[in-house]
Amino acid sequence: MSRMNGDIFAFAGAVLWMNVAPAFAGDKAAVIYRCDDGKGVTASFLTATNEALITTDGQSFRLPQGLSGSGARYTDGTVLFWIKGNDAQLKAPGRSTNCHVQ
Repeated sequence: MSRMNGDIFAFAGAVLWMNVAPAFAGDKAAVIYRCDDGKGVTASFLTATNEALITTDGQSFRLPQGLSGSGARYTDGTVLFWIKGNDAQLKAPGRSTNCHVQ
């Protein structure tokens, strides 16, 4: 296969990827975390509003981005999701756990 054909396939893959992107313009695809308590967390990042949509244990939370010295911190004052690299900390009523990107 020629380099040009390889470039065409790479472009086609990128177009396919864009078609499965999140519904909100400017959003990042969901990231799936596995937590130390055995449960999962799915996080989608809404860049237009600087929020994270966190889904875990049958509940969803829309968390605004807060101030952080390092990483990215999202909280509504009750639920906290703090990302540092491939790890995150989740604190919610009755639950506190560390999570890791799958």
